[in-house]
Amino acid sequence: MKYFVDDDHWDVMGYSKELKKLLSRFNKETSNFLKNHSFHDGKVVSLTVLNQENGRTKDPTTIKMVIEQYEEDAGIYEIQWLNVRKFLMDYDIKRNVYGNKPNEIVFGGRRGLDEWGYDEILPLSRRKLQHEILLHSQTKILIHSSDIKIRKIKA
Repeated sequence: MKYFVDDDHWDVMGYSKELKKLLSRFNKETSNFLKNHSFHDGKVVSLTVLNQENGRTKDPTTIKMVIEQYEEDAGIYEIQWLNVRKFLMDYDIKRNVYGNKPNEIVFGGRRGLDEWGYDEILPLSRRKLQHEILLHSQTKILIHSSDIKIRKIKA
C-alpha cells in the first residue's frame, strides 16, 4: 500500500486527494459511496470469482464481494471488480492472532476472512485501477481491473 503503510503511517489527506481524482471513473452510486463511506470493519460475507469466458470478451473475469456494513442500519453491499487482469489473495488463518498471544488464533478461527480493515484504490493507467485491501485477519487482496462498482443490495 502507498498511503496506508501500517498503523503508525497512514496518510489520510494524501489518499483523499488521490481518491478524489479517481471518482469520475466510477458510476454515481460507487462514487457517492467512496466519497462518504468505507467498508472499514464491515464483515466479508462472500467472495466470488466469475470467469465469463466466451471466446470474444477480453478480460472476462469478474470478482464480487458481499459486505455487511458495521454501522447500525448501514445495510449489505456488493462490490464488483470488472475486467480483472490480476487477482492475488494471501489468506492464512494462522496469521490472525492476538498481539499479546502470538500463538492464539483470533476467535479460534471462527471468523474466517474476518472484517475489512483498510483499502486503497489507485490508478494503474488511464484504463486500469488497482484495489488493495487488508482484512483484519491479515489477509491481503490485490485486484487490477478496469472498473469497480458498489451497490447496496439490502437495507
